[in-house]
Amino acid sequence: MNPFIVIVEDDHLQEDLLRDRLHRAFPAARIDTLVTEQEFRQRLVDFRTDRPDVIIMDVMLRWAFASPTTTEPPAEVASGGYQRAGFRCAELLFQDAALRDIPVIYYTILEGGDLEPDTRRLSGSTTYVRKSKDHEYLARKVRDLVRPADAHNGAPRRSIVT
Repeated sequence: MNPFIVIVEDDHLQEDLLRDRLHRAFPAARIDTLVTEQEFRQRLVDFRTDRPDVIIMDVMLRWAFASPTTTEPPAEVASGGYQRAGFRCAELLFQDAALRDIPVIYYTILEGGDLEPDTRRLSGSTTYVRKSKDHEYLARKVRDLVRPADAHNGAPRRSIVT
């Protein structure tokens, strides 16, 4: 299995642990990391031609890291804050007909009940995994959501939603 996995995580310690565990579970995987909501929005159009098999998304994300070139966030981001940034990112993904079937795994410290109001209005291709030291469950979820490379017989890789 050679999946393309996108991690959206602004905590570098979490991202490092997650990347390491996923590389052990999927040695041939391509894993890209996006660290802010702004970076996700900028890459969204690229996903049409360079399609991820699964996106692992933290719910609480910064808009951007402070720098001289940082742009101000749009009004909906400024008013919504960082607490639901991952949901805004997923909503943008699911509004795009070409991308809406890419599975999203919300990987967060929040409890499942805290996510329910937001996840009900999003795509059925979402799932939730609580952050923990045991990354095996997350690796199994990723494995469940992507097909082996030989299963599509040369056709463009499509994600399976279970």
